[in-house]
Amino acid sequence: MWTIIKGNYKTILTTTGLFLVGFIVAYLFEDYYRQLVRFSFKFFNGDNILFIGKNFHLFASYSFVTAFGLFVSLTFLLLKFSSRPNRLKRTCIAIIFFFATTILVTAFDSMRLVVECTACNDGIRRLTFNQPTYDKYFIISLTIAVAYLLTTYLLERKRLRKSNETI
Repeated sequence: MWTIIKGNYKTILTTTGLFLVGFIVAYLFEDYYRQLVRFSFKFFNGDNILFIGKNFHLFASYSFVTAFGLFVSLTFLLLKFSSRPNRLKRTCIAIIFFFATTILVTAFDSMRLVVECTACNDGIRRLTFNQPTYDKYFIISLTIAVAYLLTTYLLERKRLRKSNETI
């Protein structure tokens, strides 16, 4: 056990450091993510969704920052053995998957909220600023992005294993 830790201490320290950096960056990114979700709610439903009340949100939730810290650490581990161009390409594609998933999930969920509203005046659904489940959307989007990275990692390992067997 000690020899495994001793042999991989750089990777362990880097991964832990990246988890902490992701944890801190999530605090800075969280308000912008909430704005993106509210924009998506309004964009896909026009004037059918109205946010009411005060937008009072002090701190990011624990699950939000932990999920992003884990995402950054897993991204590092899954891209560690890739070449630099592949790393950049896969990171960009994972980010695209993240935002595309966020927009799709919030679009469908906002449409569901409008459709299920039976007591709405003129078909307008009123939501408070904290009513959308931001953490759920965020974690689903991160899961899809990590699934893409994990799939490409496993395919690359399989391809390398096959090329080593033929040699």
